[in-house]
Amino acid sequence: MITWAVMTDELQTTKLATSIAETGSPVPYIHGKYYAALSQLYPLLIAPFYALLTAPAAATAAHVLNGFLLASAAWPAYLLARSVTRSRAAATVAALLTAFTPWLVLSATLLTENAAYPAFVWAVYLCHRAIADPSAKRDIAALAALLLAFLARTQFFVLALALPLSLLGHELTLTAVAPESGGWWLRLRSRLKRALALHPVLFSFYAAACVAAVGLAAVGSLGAVVGNYAVPFRGDLLPAGIWHSAAVHLDYVVIGGGILPFVLAASWALTTAVRPEGRGAHAFAWLLLMLVLLLTFEVASFDLRFTPNAFVQDRYLFYLTPLFAIATGAALVRPARTKAAAPVALAVGASFAWLAGLASYDHPTIFWASPASAFHPAIAAAADWAQLSDRWFVRGVVAVLSLVAAAIVMWPRMTRGRVMLSLATSSVIAAFGAFEAVYVFERFAEPTLTTVTFQQDRRDWIDAAVPSGSSVALVPSPLESSVQWWNAEYWNKKVERVLRVDAGPTFTPFPVDDVSVDFEAGELVGAKPSDFLVVTPRETRFHLAEASARTADVTPLRLVRVEKRSRLEWATRGVSADGWTAPREEARLRFYGNGRPVRRALVVVLSAAREAPKPIGFTLEGGRVLRRGSVDPGGARPPVQIALCVPASGYKDVVMKTNGEARVPDGRVLALHFDSIEALAVGKCSRP
Repeated sequence: MITWAVMTDELQTTKLATSIAETGSPVPYIHGKYYAALSQLYPLLIAPFYALLTAPAAATAAHVLNGFLLASAAWPAYLLARSVTRSRAAATVAALLTAFTPWLVLSATLLTENAAYPAFVWAVYLCHRAIADPSAKRDIAALAALLLAFLARTQFFVLALALPLSLLGHELTLTAVAPESGGWWLRLRSRLKRALALHPVLFSFYAAACVAAVGLAAVGSLGAVVGNYAVPFRGDLLPAGIWHSAAVHLDYVVIGGGILPFVLAASWALTTAVRPEGRGAHAFAWLLLMLVLLLTFEVASFDLRFTPNAFVQDRYLFYLTPLFAIATGAALVRPARTKAAAPVALAVGASFAWLAGLASYDHPTIFWASPASAFHPAIAAAADWAQLSDRWFVRGVVAVLSLVAAAIVMWPRMTRGRVMLSLATSSVIAAFGAFEAVYVFERFAEPTLTTVTFQQDRRDWIDAAVPSGSSVALVPSPLESSVQWWNAEYWNKKVERVLRVDAGPTFTPFPVDDVSVDFEAGELVGAKPSDFLVVTPRETRFHLAEASARTADVTPLRLVRVEKRSRLEWATRGVSADGWTAPREEARLRFYGNGRPVRRALVVVLSAAREAPKPIGFTLEGGRVLRRGSVDPGGARPPVQIALCVPASGYKDVVMKTNGEARVPDGRVLALHFDSIEALAVGKCSRP
């Protein structure tokens, strides 16, 4: 891959990995300041690449690792299925369905999902062990797994809720079916006491955590527990439309997983939760049911409140896939001992057929945000071939697969033919998942990730040009697109800081250093200066006095070595960050001598917005020199030149006044735009 897919998420990953590589500390720092991104597991795993390789090579190595990380979730899925069913065939089914999914395409991105997927399955496995076969050691292992999952993705805070709820559901429903003496209430209380007695470490930890949470809330610091994601935990957690959104999110994940695993898993979990075959199967059934509910509503709530246009991001919910895979293995090899299994499978299928009709299968595709929905064009094509609407086509597929699921659960138990059927069924579903991943990659990911946004000899051109031990800062300007600034930081490890000039834009959510133009002294003041700055040659707010210049061959950005005082050759006032002047207001260009008198040849190129109703007039006055002219709407004026002498210990001003205005689409009322400002030193001045 020669570019990225999603900004600024991938930039955050690389900066955190670089920080770990350089400091040896997992504490999240970006631009030299603490940044509360607590999902540090993935940056930690790829940090060795950023310690030993160039940034482009490290990104390539991380992409290679991603495939192994995602596929490695098959191992804990295998172990968990063995623990639930005692069957190698069921474990093999779980491993296959966990490894081959459309979400494999996320390996093409540097997103935390690559490490979070296996971390989640390991956490569920260890939580299951603690519930099904209690011991102090297993409680401790489960708590450690919860911490690991939380460090993989802050989203997995929900696991800390699922564990006690699943444990209580497991113990209390066993009460209802266990052949114990006494009344129902006595048996319930007995089981509850038994649960507390079996898990002293677990419940002691939760009690201490609750006390700590109350204390943090009292001092207003509870949000620090989840870092940058404190905001999603506030406000209306169940906003309007939550039920519909939850249904659509579940639709995308279930359809992406091939539908049949969900029908089999849901029917198995519902029957097993009521009529358990053993503690292991019963414990996992409760974990599955709780996690499906909690994760689905958590993701739906987040997308409704924080995703533009409430776009469905199934990458936040695909963690249900291994849960369905494990339950599918159990349903295929060891179905529940009840005649209700087939009717339940049909009921689940009918319910999902109705839910599937709530989703839209004709919508814009963002492959990295919703890999499952990126396969929907193929569904639409199949529906067109069948001469059905998208929704009715999906409903028809669900109906057929529900009948298949009912037939499977009615198959005689534990025959050799059943095992062969299980492996064959899982192989078909896994092949479908792999096909989806290839489809999404070839149709969406590869064209996106191989697009070259600019050309140059090497992407890490800044690292190559800067001596070891030097510091580099970006000075973002809206005169270049955000992509250029992202590329400069993403591919270069030595870009350590970003400067925000006079509260201007930075195109980054990360910590920045504020600086300002001292118009009187002719300096850039504020944060400690860097050795090198990356600027745009089209900058209209100021121009640095360079100790030496280093310029890439083709890139629109420029790397300059600056003096420690960050002295300026010139600066402007009355000019916006993107180069516009305001009607009826002076724009002043000030040129500084910096200790030596200099003769400069000022050349400016002016343009007007096409929305201007008539040509916009202007005057440029510098000393005894006056230039007049006008600029046509949507046009650019040929270069305007003025020669001026700048004194050694002072400055010289050139003032521009305008006559006319234009209201542009973003609502601003503007006059003229400085397309370029050049002020070359052409000799010494004989007079000030």
